[in-house]
Amino acid sequence: MGSSSVTEGDQVPGLGWEDWTAAQVDPNRLPADWGWKVTRPSGRGFNDDPVDYAAALRDRRRILIEEAPGVPLRRRKQPWHRTAPHSSGANYLPFATEIPFGLWIVSLVPNDDEERSGRTWSQRIWSRVPAWWALGPQGRTAAALLARLEKLTWDEVLILRRSYNKAWPTDREDPAWYEAQDLATTANRAQLKNALIKHTEAALARAARTHGKRVRDFSDEQKTVCFAAAALAIEDLSPSLAHRLLGPLRLALGDAHTYPVPSWADSV
Repeated sequence: MGSSSVTEGDQVPGLGWEDWTAAQVDPNRLPADWGWKVTRPSGRGFNDDPVDYAAALRDRRRILIEEAPGVPLRRRKQPWHRTAPHSSGANYLPFATEIPFGLWIVSLVPNDDEERSGRTWSQRIWSRVPAWWALGPQGRTAAALLARLEKLTWDEVLILRRSYNKAWPTDREDPAWYEAQDLATTANRAQLKNALIKHTEAALARAARTHGKRVRDFSDEQKTVCFAAAALAIEDLSPSLAHRLLGPLRLALGDAHTYPVPSWADSV
């Protein structure tokens, strides 16, 4: 992961699906070397990260980057690997390993304490942006799908299983899955597609566990939700292909575009 050479006032390449109005940020006047930070929806860090990023933004307070609790991290170059999932100028956004999450714009600030081992660094929180940005062009629908899968009854899981066979009969092969793989690779959406697939697989597995069940890998119910995830990664590029991929889910649970969007996905 590298840092960006963007300076304030320079044109920043957009990802194509952001609505910067919601974040009250001018995308053409972002700070130099900005990047993304993923947190819990509350603004606190995940796992061993105790920082309250929402409070840091409110108080306009910089956050010292630590190697271990109480031990500042020293580096000669910007330590993006310890602060933000990806720096600016990328054609995709960071992908959270946990759902739900919050998404923030941060930049790195060098501190005036250079030593032989380098200097310490702080991160400045510039703004909270809608979390759905990290889920791609159809991020709001993707978030709604994940929320819907989390609430599945076991009967609905079985309906997902049966709907796959209805939409994709064994005697009629549709190459939509392979077409989506190729399109995602060509359009630099492969990482987004894979991330959405992992999220949907995890949501389906969690739903099954609440009923004391488990979902087998490559089961028909898993294929149904994975096809839907792939569809949402490329729908803006090929609506007709996405429609085919969404077929099994549509038969089981209706149109994913009508599912309610969870509040965490839109929060700023």
